[in-house]
Amino acid sequence: VQAGVGSEEDFAVARAYLTQEASAGWTPSAGITIYSGSQELKVEEVALGRLRLVLQVVSMVDGRGMRNLLAGPVAREIEVAIEQVDGQWRLSEVPDGIFLSEAAFETLYGAARLYFLDSREEHLVPDHRWFPLRRGASAVLEGLVGGPAPFLEGAVTSQIPRTSGSSEAVISTGPDGTAQVAVPPAIARLAHAPRLLALAQLEASLRSLRPMPGVRLVLEGQEVTLDDQERIERALPGHRPVAAGPTGVISLADPGASAAPAQLVPALEGVEVSSPVLAHDGVLAAACNREGTNVLIASTDGSVPVREAATGGAFVAPSIDDAGFVWTSTRSSSGAVLALSGQGAEHDAKVDAPWLNGREVLSLQIAADATRMLVLSEDGGGTRLDLCAVVRDTAGNPTALTEPTIVRTSLTEVIEARWYDEIAVAVLGTESATGDRRAQIVDLASGADPLPSLPPGAVSIAGSAVAETVWIGASEGALLHSDGETWNEVDIEGGDPSFY
Repeated sequence: VQAGVGSEEDFAVARAYLTQEASAGWTPSAGITIYSGSQELKVEEVALGRLRLVLQVVSMVDGRGMRNLLAGPVAREIEVAIEQVDGQWRLSEVPDGIFLSEAAFETLYGAARLYFLDSREEHLVPDHRWFPLRRGASAVLEGLVGGPAPFLEGAVTSQIPRTSGSSEAVISTGPDGTAQVAVPPAIARLAHAPRLLALAQLEASLRSLRPMPGVRLVLEGQEVTLDDQERIERALPGHRPVAAGPTGVISLADPGASAAPAQLVPALEGVEVSSPVLAHDGVLAAACNREGTNVLIASTDGSVPVREAATGGAFVAPSIDDAGFVWTSTRSSSGAVLALSGQGAEHDAKVDAPWLNGREVLSLQIAADATRMLVLSEDGGGTRLDLCAVVRDTAGNPTALTEPTIVRTSLTEVIEARWYDEIAVAVLGTESATGDRRAQIVDLASGADPLPSLPPGAVSIAGSAVAETVWIGASEGALLHSDGETWNEVDIEGGDPSFY
């Protein structure tokens, strides 16, 4: 088990412990089991020539670098067989994959983000993975060539050619010590437009790897520099906070001001609303009525007439993408969600999500890349936070949600989850050990960081890594915000905060 730490020369040290037959049949790249290093490994003989190891497993990484964090340590038993070879003991039967303690894993592996393209080729969409640090750029390139995670299949595209030549990385060190990566020939031969997209994917993906924040791409001996018109930037959450006031949609940009907060949507100024959201460009707006039975669409500049886009049900808080769609769902799901168009009812869509059929939807929120979506739902077994993606046609119209992957948190009875950063989520729920309402930032790659203890009555959450703050809506119209140290109540009556 401990020899699995040394992965050089195809795990030559670990293979020295195996019989020749076992070594030939062992696939160390099948995945990684990460166990708690705080407890000694338990080993016992269960039969002649057979041993059992007991591990406290905390997470798993599959062969493509996708990590599955468990809600807590789970005991796992591993059986191996041993036999004598020329008077020495060797392992004759072992499971595929390797087993690393948390400390060893974090020393040898680094989190990276493979960037693919949304269906309109306007955004970079991150796909979080873990790769061996010793392989660096080569592992990232191979990951891009291998394609996205299953939950992104059909929802993203890529201009990285899926050929072996695309993953040939030649790495050198520049005069200033910065890593220089030669653009693979398969990418260099692309036509101008797809090559720019491929270079954007490649540059962003390489820079996400821990040891390579200052990486430079080199093409035909010259450093590649993408100007602002050619570069596709990462899609980050908004930084401007808003909330539902006693009436209308109010700004929280200056919570300490003595004047009343500004009304942002003139057509809703005198309307009692809940769960307001604005598009990233600050124009399209949506909200529910106070009872949550109607979904209203409007705009900040009057360009979109107010309309009741969905009525006669109990709806979850809306979410807006930059393709002009307002997303919501009835709380009792029939296996579909609604994409309501800011261009009019004739463009509204009912988007299939059969895995939601029969579940109670608590919240949903689309990411700034207009592709990934968080869906919080519950059934008799409790709450479940899913990460899925939106499949769109060539015009950008949504057609389906992909099969999701589950996001693990240490909280129970989660009541809300909102995007905080590219791959981090602000979550509000109950701490299982104490039963208290707690909030935390859950990084989809590395785990959760708790936020300060909450005052009583917290019912909604919104956060932004760009603004470096988290807002809480509490019962009876109280609003609080935090920079990570404590919660500060503001002298503004409102609720249901969000960012745009």
